Amino acid sequence: MSIAIPAEDPRHIPNRAVVDPAAITHNTRAVRSLLEEQTALMAIVKADGYGHGMLAAARAALEGGATWLGAAHPASALALAGAGLDVPIFCWLYEPVTAAEVLPQVIEAGVDVSVGSARMLRLVSEASRAVDRRARVHLKIDSGMGRNGVLPSEVAALGEAVSEDEFVHLVAAWTHLSSADDPADPETDRQVDEFDAACEILGQETGPVPLRHIANSAATISRPDLHRDIVRPGIALYGYPPLPMPDGKRLRPAMSLTSRLALVKDVPAGQRTGYGHSHTAAEPTRLGLVPIGYADGLHRAASGGVDVVVRTRTGDQLARQVGRISMDQIVVDLGPESRAQAGDEVLLFGDPASAVLDEGTAPTADDWARAAGTIPYEVLTSVSARVGRQTAPRGSAS
Repeated sequence: MSIAIPAEDPRHIPNRAVVDPAAITHNTRAVRSLLEEQTALMAIVKADGYGHGMLAAARAALEGGATWLGAAHPASALALAGAGLDVPIFCWLYEPVTAAEVLPQVIEAGVDVSVGSARMLRLVSEASRAVDRRARVHLKIDSGMGRNGVLPSEVAALGEAVSEDEFVHLVAAWTHLSSADDPADPETDRQVDEFDAACEILGQETGPVPLRHIANSAATISRPDLHRDIVRPGIALYGYPPLPMPDGKRLRPAMSLTSRLALVKDVPAGQRTGYGHSHTAAEPTRLGLVPIGYADGLHRAASGGVDVVVRTRTGDQLARQVGRISMDQIVVDLGPESRAQAGDEVLLFGDPASAVLDEGTAPTADDWARAAGTIPYEVLTSVSARVGRQTAPRGSAS
């Protein structure tokens, strides 16, 4: 007989991802301020709102001025539609097996879908016929990213097929930029030229293309000439602009990852720490044990590369994470004079202004990304399901 093992109750674990919807609203307003009045803002809330909670992120972005929502998967878009959010919703990533079941529901709910191939068009058309509702489609053009989308050489044929299908209505054409976070890279201009030429060909088959959208977070910030009809910011809405915001505008990280010290102990010089003994104490010091590790979303590759904030009874202090990050725990070097004790809160990352420190700032997802050789997108979306989610109290900083 097998015995069911209950899932871990987050109330019994100190690790928390604290999300501040007010920061998402603030960031959306800041990005919205970069746009002309006629340009719409589509808030990208894919991957469960970049790990922040899709519905909470969507509502916060709409409060900040977003007028569209975008999610990669049809099931996510269907959840948004079911939440009663009265704005256009767009999804773009599906495959034949699951699409056959979910696309009819998506189209019946009025969600816009992307089409990037003749096969995708057939899937959408069949789903539309099944629910007797015309699908709103955005034709995806592969201008050089090499992922989803129709190649420019095939745009005319796909455009003709769209125009001949009475169950499909062309709403927009779109593409995705590969190098917009590097303003000096000429690839962005090459992609835009490719896209614009393809749209002209498309228009010859379908008539004028109603809407065009190109700009991700980076292009929204740095290339106002690419705003077109809709922009699609994602990571910037969560507080991590891939390029500096203009005019001194500051975005606020919307997620804080916290835990608590489980143990504090004094160790002598020469004390070695962690798998492989990758760290050795140069002098007597105090070490703190934190019950969070790579199974919770910390990247093992960041081992020894980040300072965290420990909130002691005498104030906030920075402490370097030392030794290898383990599955369930990390060790931090508190320093020999630290007043930290077991039970003190530890801030792994959050808003850099959220700690009161004599020197330095609180760590961010950017700091963890640099230490791990990755990007903040991956850090945020890696926070695992066993880390409890919590909404920040109104008026608090994240």
